[in-house]
Amino acid sequence: MERRFWQGLLLIGIAMHILAAMLMPLGLDAHVHATYVSDGMDDGEAHLEWGELRPDSPNGSTPKEVPADDKWFAWHSVIEMWFTIFSPSAATLHVLGLIGGLGCLATIFLLTRDLFGHDQALRLSALASIYQPLMRATGRFYQESVILMLVAISTYCIIKAIRRKSIVSSWLIPPIVCAAIILSFKGMPVWYVIPAGLALSASTRLKMNQIQVAIIALFVQLTILYRNGVSLSNPDIIPSLLTAFIAYFFFVIGGVLFFTKQDGLENEESKIVSRGSLMISACLIGWIAALWVTEAVSLEREFFDIIDSFTNNPRYLSLLIVPLWFSRMLRTDTSGVSLAKNRNTMVVTICLMLLLNSYVLAGSGHRGTDVVGAHIGNEIEDGEDVLFLANSPLSVHRLYTIKFAMDPDSDGENLGFWRNKDSGWEAELSECETFKDIEWIIVYPYIDPILPEGWIEIDFEGSENVSDSYELYVWGEENERCP
Repeated sequence: MERRFWQGLLLIGIAMHILAAMLMPLGLDAHVHATYVSDGMDDGEAHLEWGELRPDSPNGSTPKEVPADDKWFAWHSVIEMWFTIFSPSAATLHVLGLIGGLGCLATIFLLTRDLFGHDQALRLSALASIYQPLMRATGRFYQESVILMLVAISTYCIIKAIRRKSIVSSWLIPPIVCAAIILSFKGMPVWYVIPAGLALSASTRLKMNQIQVAIIALFVQLTILYRNGVSLSNPDIIPSLLTAFIAYFFFVIGGVLFFTKQDGLENEESKIVSRGSLMISACLIGWIAALWVTEAVSLEREFFDIIDSFTNNPRYLSLLIVPLWFSRMLRTDTSGVSLAKNRNTMVVTICLMLLLNSYVLAGSGHRGTDVVGAHIGNEIEDGEDVLFLANSPLSVHRLYTIKFAMDPDSDGENLGFWRNKDSGWEAELSECETFKDIEWIIVYPYIDPILPEGWIEIDFEGSENVSDSYELYVWGEENERCP
């Protein structure tokens, strides 16, 4: 009877991944990476042609070529191979995201079955299938599903190496390769494998208690902030770190480890994997907190002013679920994942996770900038530029969602500009210098600008599927706007 429960849950989870791929819009980062790749396929060099994602000015962007410099070589290679086979489009990325999500679940099942048997593999895979960060990664084409797959493989190989009881083992080669690929996915130097390996080695000599985890997280946060040129006296350092710990509790402790009991006796295998997992946890918590502070400083805002726009950052913690699960299941005489203990509580919690996933799926829909960009792509002529008015902290990211929807092959001759409401964009329009070729103006919701005479609002295809607050304007006079 219990097996049927877990089989049914796994099928429901797989169905939710399929629905996520069908209903959710691509994530902002997915659009940026797709734009890099399609531009590289067009002219041989991967650039963002509409300017930096985080411009120096908080009021607007300047179009210029920003090279990828092979920072995301591994991830971009995957996307390029996919685009070469199926062509650049949001639909093909959704299919690739679904393959990554289901591939991750299959990997978890196969590795867990080899280590702990079929029943535990089924239960772990079922829980992973309804874990919201993974479902969201499938729908938005985030990297987390593929990264978790690599982390699961690495953890499996490390366990095999521990069982060999040899200082040098061929089982340690795959984790090093996987770590290098993950670093490339995140745009980090491959040599970071060395300090990561040293940190994991150090974790075996530490107890990794709560105080040590907190100290390591703070150290990582301060190190990253120092590297990014952020003052170490910034008042947002502690609030952001506490918020990252809260996210860790909800994303990892409350959302996953609740289903496994830390019973049984600790042994050498479980101790090494557990302490290594906690070391990675501390580093990720500090990294996420540093990202939040860095974004706040770059946008010249306070942490609590930008947190709503960066609530997805804790999704990086999802890569911890397999190593932490394995660390508990490696304990001697552990019960693992089972309904035998706290059956009612576990069933209620699973139902809440399913309801939350259903709520997320029901609220999913088309991204307004995608819809507007696709419409403009069918109407715009070469040489006509686009102005995007928005006060969002991620406005340039959203500008690139317009670009990819408008020109997925990156072969158009158009530029895009972002300005916030109070940047003085009206004067730039009338001066006809930087904005001399602007023929289209897109207004992001809730800023209500007053446009100069000559601009008319037009309907766009698919407007019924997005917020009524999106507005699209085109130059409506017969004479040229800037003769």
